[in-house]
Amino acid sequence: MRKTVLCPSAPAEVKAILLGVIQSDGSVAYIKDRIQVTREFLDIAANGRMPETRFRFSSPCIGSACRQWTNGGCSLPERLAGMIPGSDAADAPLPECSIRDQCRWFDQRGPDSCRICPLVVTRGDPQELEQIKEFLVSEEMNHEERKQGGQ
Repeated sequence: MRKTVLCPSAPAEVKAILLGVIQSDGSVAYIKDRIQVTREFLDIAANGRMPETRFRFSSPCIGSACRQWTNGGCSLPERLAGMIPGSDAADAPLPECSIRDQCRWFDQRGPDSCRICPLVVTRGDPQELEQIKEFLVSEEMNHEERKQGGQ
């Protein structure tokens, strides 16, 4: 069975993985365990601002349906590596991460992407985030229908 590839910078949505908390310096403090986001959490997290400005989330990579997808892969790890100074420091320890074994960025760029990742905060425009959420919901519905059809 093929593993689900995860995007480490996904919109806040029910069933997403809570990857980390944005600290006051703008970096991400990762959560060691995988925590699946609930509606109640999102309602509280959305109080006063977008949850993506306070937390980092992970969800299944939507591949070519994502605006960041170019030339058969996610463009963010390469672009960010060129923008963030010191991101290629090979001796820096990797942050603890609950999704590394399924991470799209790690699959594409290896440990270098892990050194960049704590510096990334998802700040997509609300309309784009909503479109991604709608796509993920429709994919989940299609998956459930296929599952029920196979029973």
